[in-house]
Amino acid sequence: MNERMRYLRKTLGFNQKEMGDKIKLSQTHISSLENGARDATDRIISDICREFNVNEQWLRTGEGEIFIQPETFSLDEYAQKSQLSELELDIIKSYMDLNKDVRQAILKTAQQLFAKHSEITSTVEETNDEIDIDAELERYRQELEAEKKARMLSASQKQKKDLIG
Repeated sequence: MNERMRYLRKTLGFNQKEMGDKIKLSQTHISSLENGARDATDRIISDICREFNVNEQWLRTGEGEIFIQPETFSLDEYAQKSQLSELELDIIKSYMDLNKDVRQAILKTAQQLFAKHSEITSTVEETNDEIDIDAELERYRQELEAEKKARMLSASQKQKKDLIG
């Protein structure tokens, strides 16, 4: 591990004192870690990994990448992919500029609205299904009544013909 610590320090462009200052260790302590006179404690390893975004597995064993690759997210790329309008971008940017407490309050309100919307949507869909069935039954009933009237009218006209003729 001592060689990896030296390699990391040099990769970061620090001398031993600068490296030590970043993780609250003396230059002498860094030197003894790098030359193998001292073993790194879990706290030191944790501090190095946190401070310099180092992959702990690499530091301990040499396996994997040196640095943790952060997941990147580009709002611009996402906005373009989603074809957001200028107004939508302005809303998102304004939201991000808000105080954390205000954002939390907005999120809570939005969750409540979406929960209500979801309940209303499912109720409307159920109601629409019922309305569709009721409307279809009503149309069918009207067709049957129209056919019945047509038969009655036809029978009545036939009776008139028979009486006249």
